[in-house]
Amino acid sequence: MLNAKNNAHEAGDYQSNEPDSLFGICQAAGEDLHISPFFLRVGLISVLFFNPLLMVGAYVGLGLVVGASRVLFPKPQVEAPAQVAVEQPAQFHRERELIAA
Repeated sequence: MLNAKNNAHEAGDYQSNEPDSLFGICQAAGEDLHISPFFLRVGLISVLFFNPLLMVGAYVGLGLVVGASRVLFPKPQVEAPAQVAVEQPAQFHRERELIAA
């Protein structure tokens, strides 16, 4: 049950580094809006059937908005947490000595 709950949470925070998109505009917009880029792609493809010129314009416009948002509001850099040394118990050292002997 817990595993299914974690999988559902991970699906909501979709981030992929796979180069499976044309320019990554739908992927970047999906990350900014916290939605799956699949919905953006389906919307653009549905517009393609009715008016291809409008779809190209919408894609370019979305790219300009995403590019401007990345320049004006960059993501903060997250520092790696410092590693804390953990001291091993004395019994662990004795077992290691016995194994080495």
